[in-house]
Amino acid sequence: MKNKVVIISGATAGIGKAAALSFAEKGAHVYALGRDEQSGKELEDQSRSLEGRITFSKTDISQESSVQSFFEEFGRDQDSFHVLFNNAGIGNTAIGPLSRIHEDDWEKLFSINLKSQYFMIKHGEKHFSKDEPVSIINNAAIVGTGKFPPALPAYSASKAGVIAMTKSLASRFAKRNVRVNAISPGPVETRLAKSLYPNEEAYEKAEKDHPRGKFGTPEEIAKAVLFLASPDSSYINGHNLIIDGGYSL
Repeated sequence: MKNKVVIISGATAGIGKAAALSFAEKGAHVYALGRDEQSGKELEDQSRSLEGRITFSKTDISQESSVQSFFEEFGRDQDSFHVLFNNAGIGNTAIGPLSRIHEDDWEKLFSINLKSQYFMIKHGEKHFSKDEPVSIINNAAIVGTGKFPPALPAYSASKAGVIAMTKSLASRFAKRNVRVNAISPGPVETRLAKSLYPNEEAYEKAEKDHPRGKFGTPEEIAKAVLFLASPDSSYINGHNLIIDGGYSL
């Protein structure tokens, strides 16, 4: 990853933050997108001791104009990028039966979980590296492919959409030396994961019931993202990698 250019959305917390630091440790220049300026500055500061570096961009990936502005600025700084990790997502809205989900909440969920990835790829395409392989990794979830909790019809639908879009794009871009894969993490120790449970007691019980007795960590997921971004995974394309410690078995 030395001297590679990496773009990560939702990069100021959880999996995105762990991935940003991991890529920077390997020598990459990471563009970290998020809305929390304070967390973004702290992330930049953390990278100062690393081989690579992190540049924060305040970007609302649910708004096409904001994504377009980011790539316009990016284009003035870089010729191209090598890795795009579409990580941003939410889960604390549109929970429960469809009869109780408001349309505004549905739209917000899909705008961040699915439409944002469309925006990032749409406006990022002209910045794909033409000289070296490009890897796009889209963050989905196991509830989009293997486990479908009754309280998460909207969230599951948004993540299933990520997987379907990933496979279609993998076919489209294959001859351009661009690979597109998805990851489907199981429960991970993040704020987003906790937001999917009604209370702390339910979260702790679910963690205890996990096959290995605990949920995954953001750093464990980041290692899989690094693998899919690296030449070691050069023959993997259009794949949805489930990373859940056996949770979905």
